[in-house]
Amino acid sequence: MADAKLFTAIHIPGIPFVNEIIRPNKLKKHNYQLEEYKKLTDSLFHYLYKKDVNELHCYYLIADPDDALERYLFVENNELYDDFLSRFRDGGRQYQETEMDAYLDVDDPKDVLNQLKRTYSKQFYGEDEPMPLCHMYGQRMWHHSAFLVANETALLELREAIDTALKHKESRLGLFPSDGEGYDMYIKCVEDDFDWEKIELPYHDREYYIPDEEADCSPSDVFRKFKYQLSDYKG
Repeated sequence: MADAKLFTAIHIPGIPFVNEIIRPNKLKKHNYQLEEYKKLTDSLFHYLYKKDVNELHCYYLIADPDDALERYLFVENNELYDDFLSRFRDGGRQYQETEMDAYLDVDDPKDVLNQLKRTYSKQFYGEDEPMPLCHMYGQRMWHHSAFLVANETALLELREAIDTALKHKESRLGLFPSDGEGYDMYIKCVEDDFDWEKIELPYHDREYYIPDEEADCSPSDVFRKFKYQLSDYKG
């Protein structure tokens, strides 16, 4: 998994297919060429698209054969990601980006299927299973304490996300405060020689610290694999 690529799913119930291939006029008119197509299982399909010199891997997952709404397209997070997703908004129809992320070894179909099944199953919680509740209280100013208050479910998912970041450098997980308004937490593992001087400090009390918007970069700017999800982030 050293060369695993990051994929994020979009929810695409009812997307038009022709012979198990995404309808050609959806992508050909935007200069996407289908380089490779494989039916890996009855519920998983692999597509490799090319536009100019760039390639994009996609996996179409039929998560529940008995539920037509449970269909997802996992799209590789690379320089084509935003452009490719925009093609599914043609004609005013929106396909929702999810928070399902998976690092996949595209050369190992068995691993891909297992990883995607696991990624899909993690988004559901049983009736008696608590949601991951987590409050994060950052530093108001220098020397001020920070606090993390979370239930066991949130801490276990946070631990797994940290392990993923240690292995792949970046990860994301969905958490909830007590009012139920969910949010994403992004985790970045930087190198020991990371230039900390270029990133704004974490203090949130503007009476004590106001970042220099011209000199200090936002924490979102240090992410590379998730930069497409964070492109509209305003600190």
